[in-house]
Amino acid sequence: MNFLSTASNLTNCQDEEAVVLSNTRMLQDPSGRLLYIGDSAVLSFLQYIRMIVESVVGQSPFTQDPMRHMIVENTVSLPPNIRHTHLLPDRQTANVLVDSYFTNINGLVEICHRKTFMITLEQCYTDPLSIDPNWLCLLHLMFAIGLVMASPVPGSQEDSIIKKLRADQSVDRAEMFYANAKHLSDPSTGFEDSGFWSIQALTLMSVYMLAVSRRNAASAYYGMAVRSAFALGLHREETMCIFGGAEQSVRRNLWRSLFVLDRFLSTSMGRPTAIRESDCSGTTLLTGEKAPFPQAPFPTAANATFTSPNAVGLEASVRSCHVIGVILEKVYSQRKISTKLAQEIADDCKGWPKALDPSLNHRQAHSASREQGIAILHVNLFYCHSIILLTRPFFLFLMNKKYQSPGETSQRVHVSRMEKFAGACVVASTQSIALVQSARESGYLSQRNPFVLYFLFAASLVVLSNEFCSLYQNPNATPSLATAISIMRYFSEQDPQACRLLVILTSFRDVVARQQSIRAQQEDITRASGVISPSTPSLAEDNNDAMANLFQGGMPFSNGNRVISSPLAGFNTVRCDSQQTSFSPPNASISQLNNQFSPANQWPLSRQNSIDAFFDLARVSSHPNSSASNDGNESINNDEIDFEALWHFPQTNSGVATPGNISGMTPGSIGGTQLNMHEVRGISDSHVPLFGLTNTGFGGTNKPW
Repeated sequence: MNFLSTASNLTNCQDEEAVVLSNTRMLQDPSGRLLYIGDSAVLSFLQYIRMIVESVVGQSPFTQDPMRHMIVENTVSLPPNIRHTHLLPDRQTANVLVDSYFTNINGLVEICHRKTFMITLEQCYTDPLSIDPNWLCLLHLMFAIGLVMASPVPGSQEDSIIKKLRADQSVDRAEMFYANAKHLSDPSTGFEDSGFWSIQALTLMSVYMLAVSRRNAASAYYGMAVRSAFALGLHREETMCIFGGAEQSVRRNLWRSLFVLDRFLSTSMGRPTAIRESDCSGTTLLTGEKAPFPQAPFPTAANATFTSPNAVGLEASVRSCHVIGVILEKVYSQRKISTKLAQEIADDCKGWPKALDPSLNHRQAHSASREQGIAILHVNLFYCHSIILLTRPFFLFLMNKKYQSPGETSQRVHVSRMEKFAGACVVASTQSIALVQSARESGYLSQRNPFVLYFLFAASLVVLSNEFCSLYQNPNATPSLATAISIMRYFSEQDPQACRLLVILTSFRDVVARQQSIRAQQEDITRASGVISPSTPSLAEDNNDAMANLFQGGMPFSNGNRVISSPLAGFNTVRCDSQQTSFSPPNASISQLNNQFSPANQWPLSRQNSIDAFFDLARVSSHPNSSASNDGNESINNDEIDFEALWHFPQTNSGVATPGNISGMTPGSIGGTQLNMHEVRGISDSHVPLFGLTNTGFGGTNKPW
């Protein structure tokens, strides 16, 4: 198959370019509806990985999962005899739930000032008849979110309160709070004349729907909130002058919360964004410096009174979401990317090290309070995912190319810029897992956090995919994957969506383990014959603080080999021997990851040590004649790569040994049992298929994705 466009040879200065795979999907929810999942969503990435895996090793439980055509949309119904009493819980329970809400959404959503809200809460319990029903609606929504996302310290008084609320399996108390909120004052029914409170309520309803795995409903409520916000002028700075300082702060933070939700929903579901930054004016999204990035909002005489501590994390998330928005617009909407464009996007976003507040440094995670730790987790995960989103197309192309043109990739001596971006995708994914593990070790990781769940799954798939195809030797792969699966199992105790994702990860892990075993056998045969195997780029390892070295360019030498410079500051690849990193069972030691986060008191609070330095590409020139560009790109810089052609996979790849070839299992079997193809449809039925859709419906059991 010819992957290289002849038109690309017309110029000698064109950078590597690839068309983003049009791997959109239509997935069925429990009601039978087909829901659109676009290119940027991890579910589309998963489908493409399944196609590659099947073309290489044949069918397996991972590729032929009967629920692969479904999407998790949780359904909860209250008993018919339940009455909406609107009774408030006791004050202590209310405090626990409200505290859980503000803690677990820190750095992402701020619909009101916490101190002001707590004053009204006190009044609610001392003089309940004076409270506006609209405010009570917001309170019950906070109760619902707080209960779903609560992660109290085991054995604490808060823990006993949460356990009591969750004890009755016949009634979902969180759903009760949500139903009470809608019964008190449903913001969706008064959409035509909605006010500011309804935007707050719709935003909370969207967050709750995300937390309980109802993503499509979350998107619908969010869309209503954004349209109402446009009507009230929250996106325009000139509308602020008629409000006081406190109201301006609340309006601005609510709009920024909607912006964060917009970018997350668009990314995770592959759907168009609802907010265009060009429609926003003044400081509605950004403050301080000119775009693209502001300085962090340190207290000044003008904002010290009304800027809450939570707003610092929200500011950082907004900056990350700006990056994500640029990537969605310039890459995934256009469905093509080049190394030049990737470099330009990264150069435009080089202000993170200076803008990130020192309190949000990842090294502060272990010593931070629960609320601050959650903000650190959210902010850094958002930014890591922006890197993954930008570099994943390069990773996909090289992964496919390795199997479509194995001779070409094995003969490469230099590391091209595309390979460096692809390697950065693996590094950012590994660090995402480390961030989540740090939060779990610190004891504040909720079992139902839709944002963390999504980022963890996306990162885990990249690390597993790299282990499957061995594009890069990742020294931290074994502990990272053991950690990811362990955390996903921890999530699955409360989250139905995590249960599904755990099945996917474990089935993929099994395929990877078999493939690595086959690869080891092949290498033993090769070494015995005296043939020298081609080397594989290695991600340099550091056991002290991997993130600091990654983001600051201080990655050490690995096995005495030369560290090759990377377009991503701090990321380097190393040429080493062909020995593969073995994949360990899920209970493998995770001590390597534990050492990646050093105690905070060993490091000064400095903006220059922030996680954002990973994306500071100013050190690397994109000029074709620069020394940074002269790193082996010459052989590929003039070629334009068409990703659309990569959808045409052969059924099997005869050049790569498969488990069936060695163990006797045929390509059309799972675990030695032959599959009937009329029972389970293939995953590469057409160019852009409605995966698994037939006139008779879906194959397999009718369970959610």
